[in-house]
Amino acid sequence: MSNNAEFLKSCISKFLTWFTRTKNIAVTVGTLFFITGFGGLAIGSFLLENKLYDGTTTKIQITANETPQFINYLLWCIGIIGFFILSYVVIDFFRQKQKNVVIGVEHIGLKKRIATPLSSFLGKSETIPIDLTVCYENDKVSNPKKALELTKFSIEETLKSKSEQIGNQEVTIVYGGTPPVGLGFFAGYLMANTYQVEVWDYDRYAKNGKNWYKVDGYADANRPIIDNSNYAPDKDVCLLMSISHSVTIEQVRVKFSFPSYIEVKMPDIKYDSMSSIEKISDFEKEFGELLKKLAADGTERVHIFCGAQASFNFCMGRQVTRNHPAIIVYEYDISNSEKYPWGVLFNTKDDTSPAIV
Repeated sequence: MSNNAEFLKSCISKFLTWFTRTKNIAVTVGTLFFITGFGGLAIGSFLLENKLYDGTTTKIQITANETPQFINYLLWCIGIIGFFILSYVVIDFFRQKQKNVVIGVEHIGLKKRIATPLSSFLGKSETIPIDLTVCYENDKVSNPKKALELTKFSIEETLKSKSEQIGNQEVTIVYGGTPPVGLGFFAGYLMANTYQVEVWDYDRYAKNGKNWYKVDGYADANRPIIDNSNYAPDKDVCLLMSISHSVTIEQVRVKFSFPSYIEVKMPDIKYDSMSSIEKISDFEKEFGELLKKLAADGTERVHIFCGAQASFNFCMGRQVTRNHPAIIVYEYDISNSEKYPWGVLFNTKDDTSPAIV
């Protein structure tokens, strides 16, 4: 399917999703009633003219003072009902806005702190900073174990505590960051089905200063393709995911020698290949089914080597369940002779995870 077709499909899907929301149906009905009622009263008269084949003309004209009284009453009632529906929608919108609490989880893992934090884009919100910059030295992660502990504590303890303090109010979690790949997956794993989450990404190349953006956008034809040509059932399976950057079997074999490989490839690999929440949501299902199949085939460990945006890593981590194999996500270091010096292990059946391996 072409990009234009995918874009049109995405637009139609977004419109239908928006239109069929309960609130938007109420707005549509309220607007229709309001316009029909008060619009009908405002017009108040009409002229109907019909010319016959023999040249004679028939005219029907009603002026405002000739409109039957019961029709005026009916139009008043319809208009007032529309007014009350729209008033309720507006009041409910502001009531829900006050009730909803946003908690930003800022998972930062670059060598330097980001000058413009995620919180500055979220307006009124609580913020949980997971600052991993203290774990960096000479532009590399020097203490991955501490970075793992900070991530685990911040999500399991701090986020849980803040959510409990909020009580019955509706909570939306906004996750954004630049963590090492494995810790991004792990953060998603810890926040699997517990929270309603929006994902944001950081564009370090943005020239307008608006580095943070919500992952939303429209879909296109550039979607991940799963290649099983080098796969055979085995206890250890290697999963290569080339999303924003290419990951090859040759790179991995510098350190590892796995008998079974599955590759996830983008037709066009770009740094923002998966900046559409529609594409991410669609592939989440495929990824979950892939892990389910591997579990059924007897796989015990899935070794993931991934070059992707932080939002993608986080969303894929959310799909990992206890029924899936153990997961190890490796960190790539171009300056290291082994290329993949360490990884994050989680979802083990013996509860020895999470751990740095």
